[in-house]
Amino acid sequence: MSNVNSAWYFPETGTPDVLSETHLAMPIAGEGELLLKVLASGFNPIDTKIRAGLAPIAADNQVPGCDVCGEVISVGQNVSGFVPGDRVYGCAGGVKGSSGTLCRFMVVDAELMAPAPKSISAEQAAVLPLVSITAFEALERLHVAAGESCLIMGGSGGVGQMAVQLAKLRGAVVTATAGNDTRKDQIASFDATAIGHHEVASKAGMFDKVLDTHGGESLQAGLMAAGPGAQVATINARNTYDLTQAHAKGLTLHAVFMLLPLLTGKGRINHGRFLHWLAKEVDGQRIAVPETETQPASAVASVHRRYEAGDLKTKVAFTL
Repeated sequence: MSNVNSAWYFPETGTPDVLSETHLAMPIAGEGELLLKVLASGFNPIDTKIRAGLAPIAADNQVPGCDVCGEVISVGQNVSGFVPGDRVYGCAGGVKGSSGTLCRFMVVDAELMAPAPKSISAEQAAVLPLVSITAFEALERLHVAAGESCLIMGGSGGVGQMAVQLAKLRGAVVTATAGNDTRKDQIASFDATAIGHHEVASKAGMFDKVLDTHGGESLQAGLMAAGPGAQVATINARNTYDLTQAHAKGLTLHAVFMLLPLLTGKGRINHGRFLHWLAKEVDGQRIAVPETETQPASAVASVHRRYEAGDLKTKVAFTL
């Protein structure tokens, strides 16, 4: 096994041009950790915000990437359930206290990891953790239950697709927004009702639970769509909002930030447990994985530019 740990990093925050190739020291698995050979690193929008300095939570080695699918090379002390050769996946880095995932080798907290689904590629597995855990945590916070009406704002995005499917598995009656007919068809394929963003205004007060995946005007529309006493969750509360509707209807508002366990160290095992369950659902064909584009790590700056220009329409996994 080569001990060259190639990586891409940003020595300073800024535009995508700051991303460059480097070599890191070979890491060693400590107590409670796994050493991984990275098979694929998943891209997420938060990567661009961290790189730009808008989210000052960069990984210790300035390497981007939160999601990973990798092969276990060695197992640290006091780790059970994993052996060398296992293919695993998780949202395990990219923020303070960790390595980013856009490198050849990395150590991860074993509690954050789970065996990857067997029926999909490493690249597909690498784009699942962050969006899936975010959707799951949002639905948990909303206490989505069978028979409840649930609106998902942005149902064809990465988090939205997973939220639609997870809510359907809970027995909820799901409606989701999408921006064009192709994306509406995708939502309909999950046995959910697809509507355009402009149609939400005609459904004021109709939903028991609302999940907003965009923030801004999308959350404001979600507050209007929520019924009296409803619960609303958003994954982007970084803005100034008019909460008149929340007061008038006695709404409960949840802000969901799934990276907190990585930053605080608390609740990490819940991520690993969920990913164990998710792998079985994927392999059982009860959960469909998002469309995934594979790019070499050298394309990272280009992918960041495409996302920031609004031209990235699928999930992306990098290979090194």
